[in-house]
Amino acid sequence: MDHYTETTRTSFGQNVGNSFKGIITGIILVIASIVLLWWNEGRSVEQKDALNEMQNAIETLPNTQYDAKYNNKAVLLQGKVAPNGNVQDPIFGIKSPVLILERKVEMYQWHEKTSTHTEEKIGGATETTTTYDYVKDWSSTEISSSSFKHPEGHHNPSMAYKTEKFVTDATMGDFHLANNIVAQFSANQSFGDLSSLRKQIGDVTNHGSFLYKGYNPNAPQVGDLRITFGYAGGGEYSIAAKLNERNVVAYNTKNGKNFIFIRNGIVSAQEIFKAEHEANAFMTWILRAVGLLIMFIGFNMILKPLVAVANVIPFIGSIIGAGTGLVAAILTFILGPIVIALAWFASRPLFSLTIIAIGGIIAFLLSSKGKSKVAQMGTTPPPSPLNTSAIEETSETPPPSPSNGTTPPPRN
Repeated sequence: MDHYTETTRTSFGQNVGNSFKGIITGIILVIASIVLLWWNEGRSVEQKDALNEMQNAIETLPNTQYDAKYNNKAVLLQGKVAPNGNVQDPIFGIKSPVLILERKVEMYQWHEKTSTHTEEKIGGATETTTTYDYVKDWSSTEISSSSFKHPEGHHNPSMAYKTEKFVTDATMGDFHLANNIVAQFSANQSFGDLSSLRKQIGDVTNHGSFLYKGYNPNAPQVGDLRITFGYAGGGEYSIAAKLNERNVVAYNTKNGKNFIFIRNGIVSAQEIFKAEHEANAFMTWILRAVGLLIMFIGFNMILKPLVAVANVIPFIGSIIGAGTGLVAAILTFILGPIVIALAWFASRPLFSLTIIAIGGIIAFLLSSKGKSKVAQMGTTPPPSPLNTSAIEETSETPPPSPSNGTTPPPRN
C-alpha cells in the first residue's frame, strides 16, 4: 500500500468567500431535493396502482398448455422452462444447454482511498489534511487511474476481456420465451468445473475452476484477469406476465408500466405481488431519506456563512455550527413532509395530512430541545459574591420584644 498526505491551509477570507458561494449550491440542493421528493411520491403511487391493477387482473393457469381464452390477459405460468439450444461463449468456447451463460471478469488493479480531516484555527483559517492510500485488489469494474491524485506508479491497464452475458430463447410448455424475457432470469449458479476446456486458451490459462490471465494466481500482479462463469439453468419457474397468443410478453398497465415477474420454483401470485409491494415501499423510503438528506445539506450550506464568520474563535464556531445544524434539521422536517404530503394530496389526502402532522411534531420537538438548551445556558445564576457568614448573621431570628411594651430600637 502506498500512502500520501497533503496539508492545505485556507484563510479566513477564503472560508467566508467560499461559504457565500456555497449559498447558491445550497439553494440548488434544496430545489433538487424538492424535485426528487415530489417525483418519488408520484413514482410510488403509480407503481402501487399498477401493481394493484395487474394483481387484480391476473389469473393462474392450471398448466402450461395453450388456451385461447387467456390471450392478452395477465397470467401466472408455473412450470418447467427449457432452453431451445446451447449457449456458447465465442471467445473461450464454453458451451452448455442453459438459459443464460455469464462470463464474469475481474482485474487486479489499483484502488485510491481518500480520507480528509479539517481543523479549525484561531482567526478563522482552516487546515485540511488529506490522505491518499493506494491498494491493490480485485474488481469487476475497470478503474481509471488517470483520475487518481497520484497516478504515477499506479497505472491500471484496460481490461482485455469484459463481463458479458449470452442468452438463448426458451419454451415453457406451449409458450415461447424470447431472448429479452430469458435475459431477466438470474444467473446465480456457478460453473465449478471447466476441465472440459483446453488448458491454454490464447493468453489465458485454465486452472480448473477459473481461467487466469497472468503468471501466478497466488501472487497476482496489476493487470491480471480472473475469469469465472455463471449460468441460469432450465427448471421450474413461475412467471407473471401477459400472453400474446403463444408468446409470453410484458403486461402493460393503464399508467404505462410494463411488468414481467420471474421467480425460481413454484411461487403463488400473492407471494409475488406481496414482495413487489414491499420492494416498492422500501425504495420509496430510501429515496425519501436521500431527498431529506440532500435538503438538510442544502440548508446547512445556506447557513454556512454564519459558521464561517464565527470560526474566528473555533469554540464559538462550533456552537454556531451546532445551532445552524439544528435550524437546518427543523427546516428539513418542516419543508420535507410538506412536499411529500402535497405530492400525495391529490390521491391520498388523509395520508398527506398525517405526514404533515408527523413532520410538524418532529420539528416542534427539535425546536423545543434547542430552546431548552439555550434557556439553561441563559438562566443559570452566577455564584454570589456576598459573605456567607454575613448572610447567616442577618437571617437570624430577631430578639424578642421587651416586656414593658416599648418599641424596640431599629435593627441594623
